[in-house]
Amino acid sequence: MTMTRILAIGFLLNVVFGLWTMPEVRGADPFGLTVVPVGPNNPRNSEAAIMPLKSGALLLGWTEFYAGSGADHGPARISGMVSTDGGRTWGEKYTLVENDGGKNVMEVNFLRLKNTDIALFYCQKNTEATDCRVMMRTSQDEGKTFGQAKQLSSAGKYTGLTNGRSIRLRTGRILLEAWEDGDSYCYVSDDEGINWHESQRVQPTDGKSYEPACVELKNGDVMMLLRTGLGGQYKSISKDGGESWSEPVATPLVGTAAPVSIGRVPGSGDLLAIWNRNPGAKKRNPLVAGISADEGQTWTHIRAIEDAADDAWAYPAVTWIGSDALVTYFNYHGGLSLQLKILPTDWFYQ
Repeated sequence: MTMTRILAIGFLLNVVFGLWTMPEVRGADPFGLTVVPVGPNNPRNSEAAIMPLKSGALLLGWTEFYAGSGADHGPARISGMVSTDGGRTWGEKYTLVENDGGKNVMEVNFLRLKNTDIALFYCQKNTEATDCRVMMRTSQDEGKTFGQAKQLSSAGKYTGLTNGRSIRLRTGRILLEAWEDGDSYCYVSDDEGINWHESQRVQPTDGKSYEPACVELKNGDVMMLLRTGLGGQYKSISKDGGESWSEPVATPLVGTAAPVSIGRVPGSGDLLAIWNRNPGAKKRNPLVAGISADEGQTWTHIRAIEDAADDAWAYPAVTWIGSDALVTYFNYHGGLSLQLKILPTDWFYQ
């Protein structure tokens, strides 16, 4: 018997009987790029979301400001690009929703419907401060085109959304997080977006709230995190599928007034939050991630996704593709450009 064959047999026996273990295989290195930089006549690219397509490709949607200074009420449309390599490179830009508002359209939210259509929720902003409407369109061709708009909120009110929201509960119910005049609440649909009604509205006793984000807890409750100017994120709990909500209370997610992203890590089931952890600061810096293994009671493994004294970052949204988190957000230095980071699961636990 040759020495090569003896070594091969020894290797197999060690594997079978557990005498030899495979070396630890670490996840892929983090990957980042400015996915949509600003340019001439394009002062801002912001508030994004990513939708996995049936083909395995990814659809990126974001708010493209095409004139003005990039102010929140400036001219903007919702644009899209497709990646076929997991987000490393992106194809040509095209329009998902043209600006049919008095000011702009913005705040992308995607959701896959049971009939496999893609729902797109967004805001149609008609005035700077008094008329902003929640709209819904659907695509039957994997995001190439979107149909006629359906208005979910009442006209003549300023009703806001935030990007990267909308969740489906285990019951099949859809919740779309919204805010108006300091109240946080959800639009609720039990028939795949055909009909909608508003949930109870809540706001903290000491101040207003905005841009909520929801996640279903393991016991079936729904936790809603609220952006406040009170030193951090507040939370409210629903025990009836998002219809009614508890009195909001402060959470350990301290920081400046900016929205949070909340979701679950595949595999572990832990909660992942991304927010600006900087109590009392005027700039949205740093942008950090944190893990909760106890359904949001405590947060550990807090580490910076971005941190630099001369910049700031905001409006994170997360889409999981396998064991990678695709995180979008925009920065401020040198123009408001859309950023993408691809972070493997183990990065959040280091």
